[in-house]
Amino acid sequence: MPALLMSLILSVCLVGSGGEPTPAAAQGPVTIEIDTATGHIVLPVWIEGGGPYWFVLDTGNQNTTMFAYVAKDAGIETSPLGEMGGAGSGSLTVEQASDVRVSLGKSGDLLSFTDAMVTVLPDAAQLPEFNGKRVAGFLGASLIERYMTSIDYGTSELVLTDRDAYEMPDAARVMEIKIAMRFPYFEGRVTPMLMGKKTEPVVGNFLLDLGATYAIDIDFEQADALGLVDADDPDQQLAGQGMGIDGVMFDLRTAPLAHATLGGLEIDESRVLFMTTPGGGPPIENLVGNVGSGLFVGDRVTLDYAGGRLIWEER
Repeated sequence: MPALLMSLILSVCLVGSGGEPTPAAAQGPVTIEIDTATGHIVLPVWIEGGGPYWFVLDTGNQNTTMFAYVAKDAGIETSPLGEMGGAGSGSLTVEQASDVRVSLGKSGDLLSFTDAMVTVLPDAAQLPEFNGKRVAGFLGASLIERYMTSIDYGTSELVLTDRDAYEMPDAARVMEIKIAMRFPYFEGRVTPMLMGKKTEPVVGNFLLDLGATYAIDIDFEQADALGLVDADDPDQQLAGQGMGIDGVMFDLRTAPLAHATLGGLEIDESRVLFMTTPGGGPPIENLVGNVGSGLFVGDRVTLDYAGGRLIWEER
């Protein structure tokens, strides 16, 4: 398995909501070409009329987040926000900006909205390029929650549709989503294998983090406390390395998966990932792991935050 790159799980807790969408955003559906070659959802974004920049649509993010150079280019005033944790150990000192205009599409004319509070990360936290594209920032719940947000990993399209105009597909499965402070998560039971035998299930909440490329992950501390991480198990594999929000690399290890139920839906997945360093995360009670884009490769998923569901169209 090739080396994996863990994207940021932004866990700073913000309050307030974004501004109202413009008339252009109320028309729909709006279809935007995206790049999903790395498993991330990468699309062109304009900030205060400048761009385009490459942003990642990330369900592990509460609001629009950008790196400091983008704010500087746009002449956006910032103020201190505080410390922020994320994947891996450590934290970053971040700033904030208010009422930033965000526009989507190659020309920035497909959809626009004003985000009331935007997080500004230091440039030192920038990620490696995704498929040759420099990541300038992240879009999060402040965009996703406004629409029926569909990500088609097969056709590389993002479709934003008003709830009233959305038509439920005939062949789709539904996972129940819960929301905590704008973070989406599933209630779940995940049963790994150890030395060829089923273990006791890991029961708790799993963050939906489509900014990450794995399928199902159990937090290292949970896995280690349950005795699930065992380098002597011949069926466990070193999957590669991840990078924390502090830039520190850490090992990723997988194990066979006997059974998983997430959001009330039985999941057909063969392996589960253990992050071999303690990880940060959002303030979700009994958070034991994460679900990433790897679960939906080639498929189409629609996020309905208001309705509490993920609609999964498998190909």
